[in-house]
Amino acid sequence: MSEAPLLEVRGLKKRFQARQGLFGPKAFVRAVDGVSFSVFPREAFAVVGESGCGKTTLGRLILALERPTEGAVLFEGRDLAALGSGALRRARKDLQVIFQDPYSSLDPRMTVEQIILEPMVIHGLYKGQRAQRLTHLLDVCGIARSHASRHPHEFSGGQRQRVGIARALALDPKLIVADEPVSALDVSIQAQILNLLKDLQQELKLTYVFISHDFSVVRHLCQRIAVMYLGRIVELAAAEQLLNDPQHPYTEALLSAVPIPDPQLSRRRARIVLSGDVPSPLAPPPGCAFHPRCRYARQDCRAQAPALSEARPGHWAACPVAPFAQKPSGAALVSLKS
Repeated sequence: MSEAPLLEVRGLKKRFQARQGLFGPKAFVRAVDGVSFSVFPREAFAVVGESGCGKTTLGRLILALERPTEGAVLFEGRDLAALGSGALRRARKDLQVIFQDPYSSLDPRMTVEQIILEPMVIHGLYKGQRAQRLTHLLDVCGIARSHASRHPHEFSGGQRQRVGIARALALDPKLIVADEPVSALDVSIQAQILNLLKDLQQELKLTYVFISHDFSVVRHLCQRIAVMYLGRIVELAAAEQLLNDPQHPYTEALLSAVPIPDPQLSRRRARIVLSGDVPSPLAPPPGCAFHPRCRYARQDCRAQAPALSEARPGHWAACPVAPFAQKPSGAALVSLKS
């Protein structure tokens, strides 16, 4: 892209101290382990992976809610970890979050009006215009104006998530981290919220970092996808390219589990079942962390963790051994396009 990145993540690492057993030795959980990528203005960038892979920790690092052990998060060229408290406070109005659980993320004692206006009061913005701003946010998020005096418990899950979105938009942010924003909702409501997020992105020129475990969700919204496994990005590409031509065995296995509405296509697609459980981040396997579950693993996979390399133009993967080069482009997930 010709524009400068809005967000740059450079060699980001986050380790948490833990203990192996009640009286065991101290150890470190490598929650995020050397992650790098860029997000450009008005882009929806997805981070996908299983539970425990480090997605939420990565989101918290981007929002400066956690300090990195190593590496940097640059927002508009500024290292967030190096900012003083005043500068970081001013930067926070441009960095907002939509949480996974729309009930526990909202204060049950506050009305919808108070929830949406609170960020404006904290940052001292829209003085004399807050009533008009509130009305505008209610309208664009599909919340009836008459509901402004209600409390969160009076709404359904989808309506509560709309309130959470309105609160995230209150300060007119430049970047929104959406952490599994539809995983707690019914499927039909998920579609409504995803369509709302897509419309808001186009209307307000928003940039998203969209965290999810579900490829069928991110394919409707995101332009690029990064796949995480045990704290590392193992594949990164444009959404259509990654969905139809995966270059890493982990991505291939995840995509094979995506439900297909067409029974004939579903029967033709091979289901890849990964052996074993996700290794503990307290004691990750040596070399490539995925090799104990990989059907393409070789002896040298245990020796060194592969770095991301460009498997195809604009398509990066951390696997030098999988025989994807012999596979016709688009063969893996032609069913997802049906």
